[in-house]
Amino acid sequence: MKVSEPAIAYNTPCLQGLKNRLITAIDESRDEEKLQECLELLHVNDMPCVFTDKEFKRELEESEASGDASDEEVKAVFAKWGL
Repeated sequence: MKVSEPAIAYNTPCLQGLKNRLITAIDESRDEEKLQECLELLHVNDMPCVFTDKEFKRELEESEASGDASDEEVKAVFAKWGL
């Protein structure tokens, strides 16, 4: 009996739709730095923001110790992304 992977897992309409939206966004972008960052993300083998248990514990402790962000601080962070 011959066994093969199901093609549907790799050629779904959702996947093609996502590719089409990416192509459209790339075509509309004029920000070379942003496009370079996107390209680098597509070629990264590791998932971003993955922590070991020890790193996560330290990150959580630092976050809890830093307190709450003010509305102005939150707006400043999102402004960096143009939001």
